Formats: sequence, structure tokens, C-alpha cells
Amino acid sequence: MDFSNFSIFIGRFHPLLVHLPIGFLLLAMIFEVATQFKWLKDTQKVISFTLLVGGISAVGTCILGYLLGQSGSDYNETTLDNHQWGGIITTLIAFVCYFIKNKKLHPSVYPSLLGLLVVVMSYTGHLGGNLTHGSTYLTQYAPIQFGDDHVESYAMATTPEEVIVYGHLVKPILETKCVSCHNQDKKKGQLSLSSKEDILKGGKNGSFIISGYAEASSFIQRVSLPHGHEDIMPPEGKKGLSDEEIALLTLWINQGEGSFDTLYSALDIQEELHTYCMTKLGFVAAPKDQITLAEIPQSNIKKLEEKGFQIRELVPGTNAYDITLPIKTDQAKELLHQLSEIKDNIVWLDLKGHQLDDESVKLIAEFSELRKLNLSKNPITDKGVKSLQQLKHLEVLNLHSTKITEASLAYFEDHESVKKIYSWNTKI
Repeated sequence: MDFSNFSIFIGRFHPLLVHLPIGFLLLAMIFEVATQFKWLKDTQKVISFTLLVGGISAVGTCILGYLLGQSGSDYNETTLDNHQWGGIITTLIAFVCYFIKNKKLHPSVYPSLLGLLVVVMSYTGHLGGNLTHGSTYLTQYAPIQFGDDHVESYAMATTPEEVIVYGHLVKPILETKCVSCHNQDKKKGQLSLSSKEDILKGGKNGSFIISGYAEASSFIQRVSLPHGHEDIMPPEGKKGLSDEEIALLTLWINQGEGSFDTLYSALDIQEELHTYCMTKLGFVAAPKDQITLAEIPQSNIKKLEEKGFQIRELVPGTNAYDITLPIKTDQAKELLHQLSEIKDNIVWLDLKGHQLDDESVKLIAEFSELRKLNLSKNPITDKGVKSLQQLKHLEVLNLHSTKITEASLAYFEDHESVKKIYSWNTKI
């Protein structure tokens, strides 16, 4: 038997045990609140016992966390130190709360300490999440994005000619499949993929990509290993890269030479991979969604573009259009009437945040070919949404931050096409 790495083996039980003190200490807080509101009675001994068990399990969690932190240099030292001290402080506060509660000492201090316990424990848990998943894991898909100066962002490409290979195609793959293990807080193999500088720096094995030589790049070598191989990236248990994603990354390194500024239009790309990329970017509808509609005069399109609409044909030659009104205007309702001129050719429509009312929604209900409709941040109600039932092709409906209730969802229970309805920040 080999006990040389026994401390690492024990330390890796930290993620398993860490939820125990969190659960007990939060339960103590819940019991206290319930007692104050007289929802529960005779809870004093139960709360004391819960605090004691929470404190004891927190000691074990701290010990295992320390062993895990000493097992390698993958973690950001500052974040790791703050996380460890947060765990220690949480443990100490838990025991102080226990003794005050059990001995009935300084009862006036107890509520403040209990509140502080929850705050410190939450912050410590947040740091632990950063170490495990990266600092953007919690907020990446939040409806409201908070500014972060060091995060590289790319404006949405409205045409294929504007697509930057790294920013619009490669970076999303890294964020989805790689950054959770390779970020500033958790550097597996001393490698971070959080920024351009980190990618160029590489990891403990040297360069991550070799410009112009994908097959010699450790990145491509690792993601191309057979399933089950101990060095495959991402590791077993996480979703690996698809053949199309690997082909795209290989193309970026070979033809694009791993540049962060290479335009997609500069690449000589095979038709199958080109279709994949265009579909991924939303310039081409998925094959099952491709339709051909009646031709309309281009003068109608140009007139709408002059009014401020962004218009693009989903697939060349299909006359099926994706339309967005990005500008903020108090003329949105009037513009919507003009949009009716091409109503049977609109497949995707984005009218987010333009103060549209229920009467406007009833007009949209006449756009017979709609598949995706974004009406978020408009003061519309169930009355307007009800009229959308007649859109027989509708698949995705975004009603985020509107005035709808559960009645709106009920309207689409028997709808044959609707797959997703976004209803965050409503009365539902």
C-alpha cells in the first residue's frame, strides 16, 4: 500500500463534507427566525445542538480544506488564503454563537453574531465556488451583467464579415468547456485560459498553442485523445469537445495562426464546418428550421433599415428574415405598423424594451411565420400574450420583465411548436 499521497486522498473529501456545516448553520438561522415569529416553540436546545454540530463539522471541513489546498499549486494563492481564513472565522463564530446560546451569555450580541455568521459563511462559499469553477461562473448567465474591466468582450457580429474567429467562435468554446478548470483562481497544470495573455503564457508544460501547427499544440493533442485516456481534456465526467469544435480550433491555429484578431472571412473553410459556424453564430437557421418564403421587394427592406431596424436574411435565398429594433425610440408602435409590410417573411423578431402595449402585441400576432419572438422589458399583460396563440410556428417566446402572470403560460400548454418561454422577473 502506498501512503505517500494519503493527505491528498483525504483532502479531496473536502467538497463532500463542506455542505454539512453550511446546512446545519443555515438551519440554526432558520430555526431562530421561525422562533422569533412564533412559528416554532421550544427550539432552544435544538438550535444549540444544530450550532454545535455545524461548528464541529466546520472544523473537519477546515482540516480537509487545508490538506486539499496543500496538495498542489493549481489554486490562486490569494483566493485560497481568503477562502481558508473565511472557513476558520466561520467556525469560530459558530462556536461563539453556540456558547452564547447554550450558556445564555450576552443575549443582545447573539442576533448580530448569527447574522455575521451567515454573511461570512456565504462569502467563504463564494470564494470556494470561484476556486472550483472560476470567478465568472456565478454571473456568466445572469440577466444583468456587471462591468468587469479585465474581461474581454466582443460586440455581436451582425454580418459574417464582422466575425472574429477567436472572439466569436473560439472564446465561447473555451468558456464553456475549459475555463472552469483553467482560470485565474484555479490553474490546472498552471494554465489559465481567462485572457489572451494567459493563453500565450501557457502552463507547466510550455506553450498551449503553437502558431501554424495545430497537431503539435498541446491544446489539440489533449482534446483529441480517446475517451477514457487519463490526460484527455476536459477530463472524464465533463462534456468533451465535439468533432466540429476540434476542427474549428485546429483551423484557428493552422490557418489563423492562433491570432486573436483573425477575421473569419480570411479563412479557407470547408462547407460543412462553415455551415456549423454560421449556424452557431445565428447567421444560418438550423437545417430543420430552414424555410423558403415568398420574395419581397428589396426596397421594402431598405426602407425599414433606414427607420432603424437591423435586418438580415437567415439563409441566402430563403427570404426569411431576422429583425431587431436596437435603437430606443418612442415611435416603436408606429414602426411596428410599417413592419407589417413584410410580416409574412419575419422568422425572428426582437423588440425588447420599447414600451409596446397589448394592442401592439396583437399586431405581431399577424406575423404568421414567426419562430423566435423577444418581447422582454415591455409593459405587456396576459391580454396581449393571449393573441400570440395563433402563431402556429412559434418556438421561443421571451417575456422576461413583463406584466404577465401564470395565465400566459397556460395559453401555450397545448401549443404544438412552443419549446421555451422566458418569464423571469414577472408575476409568475
